[in-house]
Amino acid sequence: MADNTCDFCGKHEMLPFSCKYCGGIFCASHRLPEYHNCPGLQAMKANRWVPPAQPHQQRRGTVQPKKRKSRLPKIRLPAQGYYAYILIGLTVLVYILQKLLPVSFTYNYLAFSLSSLFYAPWTIVTQVFAHDWFSLFHIFFNMLALFFFGPLLERQIGSGRFLGLYLGTGILAGLAQVLIFPGAPVLGASGAIMGIMGTLVVLMPNLRIWLFFIPMKLIYAVILFALYDLILLPSGDMIAHGAHLVGLLAGVIFGLMLKKRKGTVQTFWHV
Repeated sequence: MADNTCDFCGKHEMLPFSCKYCGGIFCASHRLPEYHNCPGLQAMKANRWVPPAQPHQQRRGTVQPKKRKSRLPKIRLPAQGYYAYILIGLTVLVYILQKLLPVSFTYNYLAFSLSSLFYAPWTIVTQVFAHDWFSLFHIFFNMLALFFFGPLLERQIGSGRFLGLYLGTGILAGLAQVLIFPGAPVLGASGAIMGIMGTLVVLMPNLRIWLFFIPMKLIYAVILFALYDLILLPSGDMIAHGAHLVGLLAGVIFGLMLKKRKGTVQTFWHV
């Protein structure tokens, strides 16, 4: 869980300030947008509306440049800024459905395996939302991590990118797991959660979190999780360590791609 530390300098604040432009948390010294290189304020200035010139303001002989129309339709997602919470709600609803139906339904029509591609191809997506029928801890800890870290990342990269990251890394992680261990089906959001952590560790490596009541930087916690999964990968303990590692790697790559793009949020890369 993230504590009340300044996203710019890392200083702990008992009563932090929240920026209305970018949604970040800042100390008293960096609470003003111009003091933390606010990307929201910069974007607002860059996209400010300029009224068109009136006929009497235009010079004779000048040709007004034509605006290039994009060939791709603009898709505006509903409920912008709340996709982390929507994903939690969908996952809980799927788990309730699992409990109402026989356990065979989960492993035949929701869990993903190589054979399910032929009779239930939708399982490559549903496996991200389904969880272990017998263990409540599986879904609880995944949704707890999504609750604390999902909205934080969604505010920084946007709802569309966040949704694509979650589904993309979840699907890729599940596919990798069944390729590594083809004998067992895979289900759970752990790969997608690790994808979120991978992107966050690129954008906000020094974010202070609590891991089992121990305060540490995000980058150290992610390294510990990666080493844990790497050591237990060949153990065959029925935990998808391969999915965790692939999801984490995909998230890191996605974060590096975002970091190189112009206009991407840069405020939190220096904390």
